[in-house]
Amino acid sequence: MNTERQTNPETNEEADKRKWLILTVVVFKVIMDGLDGSMLNIALPTISQSLGVTSGAIIWIVSAYSITTSTTVLFFGRLGDIIGKTRFYMIGISIYALSTLFSGMANSLTTLVIARVIQAIGAGCTMANSQGIITMVFPQHLRGRALGIYGGAISLGTLAGPTIGGLIVVHMGWQYIFLTKVPFAIIAFVLGLKYFPKDEPSRKETMDYPGALLYTIAIVSLLYAMQEGYAIGYTSVVILSWSAMALVAATAFFAMQRRKAMPLLDLSIFKNPLYSVNVLTAFILSFTNSFRGIIVPFYMQGVLSIPADVAGLYMSISPLLVLFITPISGYLTDKVGGERLCLVGQFINLIGLLLMATLAKDSPVMVMVLYFCIISFGAALFQAPNNTLIMSSLPKEKLGIGGSVSMSTRNIGMSTGIAFTTAILYGGMSSVLGYRVTGYERGLGQEDAFMFGMRNAYLIASLICTIGIALSLARIIKLRKQART
Repeated sequence: MNTERQTNPETNEEADKRKWLILTVVVFKVIMDGLDGSMLNIALPTISQSLGVTSGAIIWIVSAYSITTSTTVLFFGRLGDIIGKTRFYMIGISIYALSTLFSGMANSLTTLVIARVIQAIGAGCTMANSQGIITMVFPQHLRGRALGIYGGAISLGTLAGPTIGGLIVVHMGWQYIFLTKVPFAIIAFVLGLKYFPKDEPSRKETMDYPGALLYTIAIVSLLYAMQEGYAIGYTSVVILSWSAMALVAATAFFAMQRRKAMPLLDLSIFKNPLYSVNVLTAFILSFTNSFRGIIVPFYMQGVLSIPADVAGLYMSISPLLVLFITPISGYLTDKVGGERLCLVGQFINLIGLLLMATLAKDSPVMVMVLYFCIISFGAALFQAPNNTLIMSSLPKEKLGIGGSVSMSTRNIGMSTGIAFTTAILYGGMSSVLGYRVTGYERGLGQEDAFMFGMRNAYLIASLICTIGIALSLARIIKLRKQART
């Protein structure tokens, strides 16, 4: 008896230590994900010139990644529930490391896009199961803090990315944006092997492969139509055909999911209004915040004539704020709950979006940075409580699918936001210039047209953000009414 009393505290201490080590591994990979997007965005103008393609075409190295993660995250989350989250997480890191190496060796847009698709498959494996793993190993009273650190890790990658990316582009070459991440992916793999828990699938279920195929067709068709519509024309036969394919596939997918005993997408999770509304507001925030990564690099390097390394430094300032605020937001979520924090974050984000619409071609760069900080502050307040509300509303056996639906929704929000931004930006430029524009090139007198398109994009983003605020208010009012009865 005495021996047991002496060993139990040690066992508990080791278990507690392992939880934080597991979080460290997840955070390590998330930092790489944040670096991937932010480093690449600052390099888009340089890669466009290097590969000899337009700014409209180069967007595909971003879109291909986001479209692929959007279509694979749900699939891999479901597989994580069936045969193990750890297994797919480790497979994902392996794929990510190899494809990142191939991306750095690409010498054409086509090969780079293909490498990015493979890279996104690896990222999809880890994204689909990261929040589920965190929720599984952390108890309720620590979950908000852990997910807050997880959100802060994304911000850390976003913080360092523009500065590091700008320096790499100027002094080493854009290829090293990918090559420098390969050793870190290997380190994450080794740490994962050592610390991740063994898979213990609790259910014997089958994968809904027909549903996965229909889901993929629907998402890819929709996002392709949105992405290419601005260049080809939204009323063209090609775009209408892709749109029709998306509609048919989506209709068939949801009809199939309602009938299947073991569907790819368990629609029952949406019966919980807390889960549904928080996922939808996360989609809206991802949608509106994707505008910055596409528009701002060309605004700074093209309109304001700021070098890539300096532009990267400026873009790193606002994520620094997120790095500090997100863990605090997670702590406050554990103490006071997440509903009000989410709403305050959305309001602040709206203010920042509206301010971005006021920028001009001669605005001081620090004014833009200030507006960035306002947007980032709102996003930081929103992220941790939103993640906690989503994951805490799910039963244990639904953590994988619920977390992957949440992540997939965010990725779809980013993908549709990129396509929408491109359409509004170049559509606005075309209306000003009097001819169809599919890209922005510095020195051709397109600055006024670019600013017109940019302003329209941020005004529409503000309107969409307002819809998210209305949803959050409606949810809070409903919860208060239920509490009184």
